[in-house]
Amino acid sequence: MRDRLIACLSGAPALEARVAADATVDLTFVQLIESARRTAREAGAAFSLAGPAAGQLRETLERGGFLAGADDRSFWLKQAEGR
Repeated sequence: MRDRLIACLSGAPALEARVAADATVDLTFVQLIESARRTAREAGAAFSLAGPAAGQLRETLERGGFLAGADDRSFWLKQAEGR
C-alpha cells in the first residue's frame, strides 16, 4: 500500500483515499496515512479522506490519541474546528 500511495502522490495535485467502514486497520495503517498526509503537504498537494473515519479505523484513532488536535479531527472525522 505504501508504494501505491507514493505512486499516486507523485505529481498529483490532489488525492482522496477511501477507507471502508468495515476495513481491518491497525496502528501501522494510521501511520501510513499520516505519512502520506505529510508528504502531500510538503509537495503542495491535497490529501484527504473521502469520508469520516468509522468502524475499526475510528477506534484505532481514538485509542492511539490521533484525534487530539482540531486539524486532526478535521482530517480524520471531517469536523470543522471548534467541534
